[in-house]
Amino acid sequence: MEIGALLKRGFAVWWRYKVLWALGMLLAVVGRGGYGVTINTGVTQPSERLEDSVIQTVLAFVPDNVTPETVTGWLVSLGVILLVVWVVLLFVGSIVEGAAIVQTDALAQRGQFDLNGSFVAGISRMVPLALMDLLLAIPSLVVGIGVFAAFAGLVSSAVEVATGGPSASMLELAMMLMLGVVLCLLLPIGLWGLFLAVFRPLAARACVLEGQGPVASIKRGWQVLRRNLGQAIVVWLVTFGIGLVYSIPVGAITGMVLFATDANPLTSFSAWLVIIGLLNLIFAVIVGGLLTSLNVVLWTVGYRQWTMTAPAMQQVYAPVR
Repeated sequence: MEIGALLKRGFAVWWRYKVLWALGMLLAVVGRGGYGVTINTGVTQPSERLEDSVIQTVLAFVPDNVTPETVTGWLVSLGVILLVVWVVLLFVGSIVEGAAIVQTDALAQRGQFDLNGSFVAGISRMVPLALMDLLLAIPSLVVGIGVFAAFAGLVSSAVEVATGGPSASMLELAMMLMLGVVLCLLLPIGLWGLFLAVFRPLAARACVLEGQGPVASIKRGWQVLRRNLGQAIVVWLVTFGIGLVYSIPVGAITGMVLFATDANPLTSFSAWLVIIGLLNLIFAVIVGGLLTSLNVVLWTVGYRQWTMTAPAMQQVYAPVR
């Protein structure tokens, strides 16, 4: 099947079986959507020094008479909580994604609707899929922990300077250090993210549709990608283009709403939180969920086509029930 026919079939399946749209929205709720709302709040005045703006932003959320050690403890606790939430969403998201892949494949191949069976399959593939994602996320986790540690040092320095500690030169040094760390890691992590955008959907389908283990799914995904690199890149470009078309109006609407309401986290936190919550519900969950379901369909139809046409790529279809 040529790439044009593959894309046409994927769009047709997505449009015909609208139950997949609901699964896409559920994926967006558990953090597997990939279509969010970009938030940019301008809290720095043109004549204000950068370090003064950082101190103002930090102190807006920190009570008076708090020591840097206390703030560091808070940040460590926050980091642990975020890590636990990420792990929970990793496993819950694996269930939903597994169910979405199995249901998409069943509808595309046989026109069969079995939502209960799809979630049973998703639960059975939860651990292998989550472990596979954990292996693929190791580089990003290492970098994320490093950046978070640098940010904790920056916040602690800002509080210490603002409460009459050392001069602002300490804060400037911390800011330069954090910026240097981020810049040094930006390129390799960006390239790794681009690779995963093309590679991970294939490895996930090897795990869910073929019953592969975590390491075997990675090997199988790499095998499929190497043999179908051109078409896989085209599918990714289509999904990337859809995301680009989505992000431009969403970013503009978000900016206009925040500007019209003059809502920012420093002066009107409650209003800002309500507006951001509504915007995420409308765009990230509803609209983003529709686009997420389309992504699931395109990659699932593509994976099935790429693994069934060439004899060397065929595997026994063994969804775990």
